Amino acid sequence: MRKGALLLLIAAMLAPACSLQTPLETQAGQAEPAEPQRSPLEQDEAPPPHSELSEIVEQALPSVVNVKVESVNLSQSGPPIEGRGEGSGVVIDEKGIILTNYHVIEGAVEVRVVFTDDHEALEGRVIGGDIDRDLAVIEVEADDLDAIPIGSSDQLKLGDGVIAMGFPLGLGGPTVTSGILSGSNRKIQARASTEIEELVRIASDGRGHQSGQLGGALVDLNGRLVGINTAVAGSAENIGFAIAIDKALPIINEILTDPPEEQAWLGVQLGDITTPALAEELGLPADAQGAVVFGIIPGSPAEESDLEEGEVITSLNGEEVASSEELIAALRKLDPGTEVELRVLSAGGERTVRTEVVQRPATFDARSPDPDEDE
Repeated sequence: MRKGALLLLIAAMLAPACSLQTPLETQAGQAEPAEPQRSPLEQDEAPPPHSELSEIVEQALPSVVNVKVESVNLSQSGPPIEGRGEGSGVVIDEKGIILTNYHVIEGAVEVRVVFTDDHEALEGRVIGGDIDRDLAVIEVEADDLDAIPIGSSDQLKLGDGVIAMGFPLGLGGPTVTSGILSGSNRKIQARASTEIEELVRIASDGRGHQSGQLGGALVDLNGRLVGINTAVAGSAENIGFAIAIDKALPIINEILTDPPEEQAWLGVQLGDITTPALAEELGLPADAQGAVVFGIIPGSPAEESDLEEGEVITSLNGEEVASSEELIAALRKLDPGTEVELRVLSAGGERTVRTEVVQRPATFDARSPDPDEDE
């Protein structure tokens, strides 16, 4: 009996040791626990409620295009300057007529138009432009483009909603900015010698207009064209300017009915004697006036005559001209084929140059100066 009790006691004492050893052995031989299985993230594909603005954008956006330009301009001191740029435009006629800013196509020798719909990119031709209004018209060979309906900017009231569309910053796709009409009949300084008047002012809800949107469409809440985006405010956020369509239409119609190639053309790049220092550089009296010839386009009547860069044109057919603007206005009164007599002034004295103005060509040699700042 005593011997059996002793065996039971020894067994009881050994049992905890055995039970402690078993988990250690199990832990040493056990595999790492498996990663928990994760289910794929679920996506709710139900369409959100679309805004009225998105419907307007969907309607108008196929009429907005990306205008890519290769340009050549003559420097007043140095070789021709080649460049590339881009902006926006808007289709106003299904038969290939596109409206943009003058500054977008300035100096263009090659124009390419990229569409937002299924149309392939097309080569464009500049029909004409108006530097003072910053407007230009491009034509492409097509007869099935999506033309935007044209509205009336005069019907807008301050506070009315508007949407600006275009291709900013060369990012490869269109951008939309919404805002309100915050002003009208505004004037801005577009460049040193040009002011654009009768603009509408837009205050946007978000980041504001971006430079690549310039030349693109400003539409009302019916999706109709009411302006051409033309400038952003440099000193204020979320402010842009557009050319009111009611002011633009007469200019557009004039370009289409009387394109520049039907106008008399001399083929010179002009400037003005803006300071006594420039007059001195040209070897002229400080009070000299006239149109300075800064560049001569190859193959032009000016090149075929013996007119020279640096000379100053002081009269055309006996009519005095005190500036490049006055000379351009006088040339526009002439028909192609008219013989002209120019009085020119230089450091060597005064002389007469005779030549015959011709029709303005639709395209220019790549060595040419800016094709739309010359006459």
